[in-house]
Formats: sequence, C-alpha cells, structure tokens
Amino acid sequence: MNESQATQIVILGGSGDLAKRKLIPALLDLYVHRKLPDVFSVIGLARTPRSDEEYRQFVNDSLTAHEHGHSQEDISAFCSRVSYISGSFDDPQSYQTLKTSLDSFSDSQNVCTNRLFYLAVPPQYYETIFEYIHQTGLAENCSDGEGWARILVEKPFGHDLETAQKLDQKLSSLFTEDQIFRIDHYLAKEAVQNILSFRFANTLLRSPWNKEHVKEVRITMHEDIDVQDRGNFYDGIGALRDVGQNHLLQLLALITMDEPQEFTAKNIRKNRAEILSALIPFTDQTIQTQLQRAQYEGYTNTTGVDENSTTETFFALTAYLDTETWQGVPFHIEAGKGMAEKKVSIEIVFNDVASGLFETDSCHTIQNKVVLQISPEQSMHITLNAKMPGTGYQMESRTLSFDCDKSTLEISAYEKVLLDCISGDQTLFTQTEEVLASWKFITSILERWGDQELHIYPKGSKTPVQ
Repeated sequence: MNESQATQIVILGGSGDLAKRKLIPALLDLYVHRKLPDVFSVIGLARTPRSDEEYRQFVNDSLTAHEHGHSQEDISAFCSRVSYISGSFDDPQSYQTLKTSLDSFSDSQNVCTNRLFYLAVPPQYYETIFEYIHQTGLAENCSDGEGWARILVEKPFGHDLETAQKLDQKLSSLFTEDQIFRIDHYLAKEAVQNILSFRFANTLLRSPWNKEHVKEVRITMHEDIDVQDRGNFYDGIGALRDVGQNHLLQLLALITMDEPQEFTAKNIRKNRAEILSALIPFTDQTIQTQLQRAQYEGYTNTTGVDENSTTETFFALTAYLDTETWQGVPFHIEAGKGMAEKKVSIEIVFNDVASGLFETDSCHTIQNKVVLQISPEQSMHITLNAKMPGTGYQMESRTLSFDCDKSTLEISAYEKVLLDCISGDQTLFTQTEEVLASWKFITSILERWGDQELHIYPKGSKTPVQ
C-alpha cells in the first residue's frame, strides 16, 4: 500500500475485550507484514480516562500478553501510531473531539485521509453512534472527492426482524451501502471461504449437488466451553441468535447457493441473499417436529444469568428451502455450548444408489458422504462404498481424507475483515437482503417457541436431545 492511501482507524470501544483480544493484535499483524497503508493511525475511543501514553501502554501490555511472535521493537513502532480519546458514546462532544483529532492528522499529512470506524461496542450503542458520526460529518468525503469513510458493524445486527429492519433503515438513511460493512467474521475464516472452491472448482462435487442426489445435509457447531464470563450478554441472546441467525445460516447459504455468473462481491452476495430468502418459515405445526432446544446444567448459576432463565444454550432445527434445486432436502442445523468436543462441520449425505448385484440381504451399503470440517482443523472426508476383500460382494465403507495444512500466507479472520474493509471488498460482509432474510426465518422460530420444552443436559454431552 502506498502513501496516497493514508488511513485513520477508529476503534469505538478501544479498551474493550474485543479490541484487546482481537482487533489490536490483528492490526499489529497487518502492520508487521506491511499490509496496512504506509501512512496510518489508530485511535481508541472509550470511557476510561487515559492519556495517549497510558493508552499506548495499555496496547503494549495487551500485545505482550498475546502470542503473536513479533518483537518488542515492532510493538513499540506500532504503538507510536496509536492515540486515545476519552469520551462517552452518547456525548456529542466526544465526536467533536474525535473530528478535531482526525482533521489534525489529515492536515499534518497534507492529504485527505480515509476513515474507518470499527464499532467494537455493545449493540445498544449502534444507533447513537451512527447518528453522531453522521451529525458531525465524520463520514463525509473531502470536498475534492478524495478519501473514503466506512463503518464496520459487529454482530448481532438486531434482535429480531423488526429491530433489524429499524437498525438497517437508520444505517441506510445516514450512509451509503458502499460505506456499510456488516461483519460476520465467520465468513472471513479461510476454511469457510474454501467452501466455494470445493463446490465449484471440482467436478466430483459440482455435478451431484442437488435434490436428485443429496439425501440430507447436517451443519453442526459444537463448543466444548460454556458461556464463561459472558452470562450477562448471552442470557439476553441465546444460541439461536448468537450463532444460528448469522454463522450457521451463512454456512447454509454457501453450501446451497447457485454458482455466481462472476466471482464478484455483488454476485456472491446476491446469490447468498437469494438462498436465504428461500428458507421456508416455521409454522405452529412444523415447530413441534422440526425444532428442539436445551440448556446445560448449571447455566442458571452463571454470573449475570437470571436464576429462572429459559435461554437455550443448544438448539437443533430442520430447515427446508423453497427452490427447484433443493426442494424437499432437509438441512439439519444444530449448535450448542458445553458439548463433548469443539467441532464445526458440514456433512452432505447422498442417496444410496447401490442396486442389482449389491441389492441383497447380505450386502450392506451406505450412503456416500462428504464432510467438510471447518474447525478445529480444516479437513475434508469422502466416504465411499467398496468391495470387502474375500468372496461375494459384501460392501464396506472406506473414507478418503485430507487435511488442509495451515499456510504461512493464511491470515486471521479479523485481519481479513480489516484488510477487506480498507480495500473496499464487501464479499465477506453481509448486505441488507441477507440480514433481513435470515432474521425473517429466525423470527418465525422466536415467535413460536415460547411453549417449547427446554431440555436440560449435562455439560460434556455429545447429543443433548434425541
């Protein structure tokens, strides 16, 4: 990157957990690998009173505690680009102070700098921050048309369809779509991006990817940890909102979307939105047979959690798509905390085509399967039928597996998010249509599952409900 791309990165919530654990280390990595513009600055804005030097020490301490492999010299050089503003998100003066700082840096460089605003704050502050950024002109282009301003918004984007629509209307009324980067950092994971390569760059997988050949699909996200110290946040959200509405539906979109005419951000986002819009909403009847929810033992003893809480820490649902390609194929989606192992995977089960010679009482066949494992390690497994050694045609299953070794070129999800925002690539960011389509489907569940039985499962379970 060159000098003409001078960029100022503002982290609203600059001393919070997200900034400390994810954003600041990601920015250091990008800086050391020379992926940031030659001219850049980082401004943290938070309530805690601090001087620039005190914030630099905070950043230094955060980075020192983080395993990144960079030298103290690199950390010190990065920290010299960092400054701090003490202020409240609902205080207009804080934004005036921020504007003065941003303008001063631009003047010192004698250029119109780009401005990136990362909202690393709780969702209840979103609307207020949007409004004040707009009112103070922080997101306006320079008079000569140079420079850009972009808004990075973390999930959750809304609490249901109504609140998501309201938030999106507010955001769209203040900024243009090319300024808005709605983050689902899961899309930035290397293994998730690779789904499109697996599907569209391999004849073996591309040809049978439809209802004629696929029996069912399973999308699983298990975490072996509990909610830990996030009880106050998690209790108002639950597993379905936390990972179902965003991460898991995005995985479903990638695994089922039509191949884009061109691999551009516009076409990929359009196809993701179309498949999410095809999700068949739940009804009073289908919710009884296609959804289960559960809570691990001891959840209500967690700090910040209501002792009578019915918030789910696990859900399992079966979704269907109203499309010619996937009509009638069940998509089993489940996620939970406090599970036996950490695992994120997509399993595609094909119809059993064994016939003739292999259709005997003594000849066992199984459906072919493709398993794309996203974490803890990226791998792919293809299960096929093969003849068992010996007489006759007894079948046995054999699995071809390969692991995708981590490349030195691979970057973290947060590095990718920041880098793509700076370059203006919106491929891995959700657009309005995707957000509202996923919330429409999820809200059809939220409106109906009040009387649904809440199962209790012991932590370390493999399957909380049958």
